[in-house]
Amino acid sequence: MKNVIIGTAGHVDHGKTCLIKALTGMDTDRLKEEKKRGITIENGFADMLYGDYNISIIDVPGHEKFVKNMLAGIGGIDLVLLIIGLDEGIMPQTAEHFDILKMLKIKRGIVVLTKDDLVEDEDWKDLVEEDVKEFLKGSFMENAPIIRVSSYTGKNIEELKNLIGEELDRLPERAVLPHGFRLPVDRVFTIEGHGTVITGTLLEGSVAPGDEVEIYPEESVVKVRNVQVHGENTDRAYAGQRTAINLAGVKKTDINRGDVLAAPDSLENSMMLDAAVEMFADTKRTLLDGSRVHFYCGSSESLAKVVLMDREFLDGGSRGYAQLRLETPVAVKKGDRFIIRFYSPVESIGGGVILDADPAKHKRNDKSVIDDMKIKETGSLKDVLAVEAREAGQSMLSLEKAAIRLSSPLSDVTKAAEELMAEGVLCAMPSDAGTYVHSGYVEKVREAAEEILNSYHGENPLSPGMDREEFRSRLIQRLRIADPKTAEAMISMLADDGKLKISEVSVALADFEVEYTPEHEKMRDEILKAYKDAGFEMPKTEDVAAGFKDAVSAGHIIEALCAGGPLARVSYQYCIDREKYDKAVEIVRSEIASKGEITLGEFRDAIGVSRKYAVEILEHFDKIKLTRKVGDSRVLY
Repeated sequence: MKNVIIGTAGHVDHGKTCLIKALTGMDTDRLKEEKKRGITIENGFADMLYGDYNISIIDVPGHEKFVKNMLAGIGGIDLVLLIIGLDEGIMPQTAEHFDILKMLKIKRGIVVLTKDDLVEDEDWKDLVEEDVKEFLKGSFMENAPIIRVSSYTGKNIEELKNLIGEELDRLPERAVLPHGFRLPVDRVFTIEGHGTVITGTLLEGSVAPGDEVEIYPEESVVKVRNVQVHGENTDRAYAGQRTAINLAGVKKTDINRGDVLAAPDSLENSMMLDAAVEMFADTKRTLLDGSRVHFYCGSSESLAKVVLMDREFLDGGSRGYAQLRLETPVAVKKGDRFIIRFYSPVESIGGGVILDADPAKHKRNDKSVIDDMKIKETGSLKDVLAVEAREAGQSMLSLEKAAIRLSSPLSDVTKAAEELMAEGVLCAMPSDAGTYVHSGYVEKVREAAEEILNSYHGENPLSPGMDREEFRSRLIQRLRIADPKTAEAMISMLADDGKLKISEVSVALADFEVEYTPEHEKMRDEILKAYKDAGFEMPKTEDVAAGFKDAVSAGHIIEALCAGGPLARVSYQYCIDREKYDKAVEIVRSEIASKGEITLGEFRDAIGVSRKYAVEILEHFDKIKLTRKVGDSRVLY
């Protein structure tokens, strides 16, 4: 079975609820006040099976006072029934609802002219139909089928069902995304003995009993106790179904209409949104920069300040880029459609599409910001991904998170990332699979690293490099890097690219070499002799340096000799002549090859020194993973 959502739209008292009852046998007016007043106040829901289709029908209120309720239910529909009473024709809410449908980019619809039994004048009926055709010109329903029905006599109700089937056959397949699920909540109620139940239109993915889901914007994770579709328990509900979910351990007051149920960590709460905003062609209102509006997306409603990025105002039929600064958080995604209503008096004036659900705060008239917004609206996935990576900066770009954020299959995002890598736009993080950084940020880090090290090399020409921890600290401070692991990853990447050379204790520019004056050459020779004479009885580095008048330069020369090869560093305190170091390695390998292991005592006797020096050397071998300690012995790692 294919799951589809049909929504109604139209002016109050044009027969939406009666039509749904004629189609399904279900009365969608459930509230006492609705029965008393004879109008729909809250969204109602019905269902029916037709051919291969499992159809959910949403009955929205038509009265102007309840447009916000209509907006909470109209998102996610596949097909709309635009209902117009033959007795009155097109009315104000007909036009407002239709503007909303166009802004939400509904793809297909059927015009249902109701109350055929109440109008005897055929010329009047023809005139209404001609008005409707003129009204629909240039819209997605310009060529939509039109049918006259009577919910009271049943005239053309079966024909309408057939027409619905034909239109559903023309719908494209609903995109199926692998990331979890998403459902905007439009009703919350309790059932005695079962607890809290929410309903909504399942937009993405699927949900089953036992799943953990997250309530946004509260960000609390809860467990699904039971799932129903069309009033029947089900093992799993899928995108395109009206779904009721019984939540375990949740009070009715813990969740509200406008909240979103989604896979854990799949959404972000937003207080700012980047958007392309478009005004209804027939609105008489002007949207000024800084205006407050009512913002509707999914089932949520919030007040927002509209900061126009590229102009001073928007009037009827115009469009532009804006940042919406919300007064309460919402959980939405790139590509979601929204409606805005004038602050006071409250009337629908336009809408648009979300380009970024978690942007930085922008300044107005910034060309680079506006250019990026254009790419996010109309660019290819590859172009958008490049912008996402550049904006991520030091936060890096996770392909898995980008796929969720951009509502795209991970395979498509991965392919786009590989193409950007080939073009030199992205760099893969070797320490974190599936994570990338923009080449522009790598260049920024490289420039900062070169400035820091050039300064250091100029002040310390005998030092083989800056202390590694000090260098990382200065880089973090210079670039305001939040996570030290990011700094370490970027240093490693620059080393892999041949921009830096790194030892265990220091960092230097790749092309830096220590240059000795004759005085320093003499000092170097004396240092080498001291270590050669000491053999395995290694002197402390500070003691060797202290033997020279210029102890600082002596210390730098020792570090340079360790980096260059004549000496080997065993620990922070001890260095050793390279020949003796190689001899110690040879002894360890030979003894272990012969006997399978070597003890501290055996190694001490083999090199002929006290236990203190033998321990230092063996612990160094453990650290570099030449050996591994097992009990009182060492074996090869």
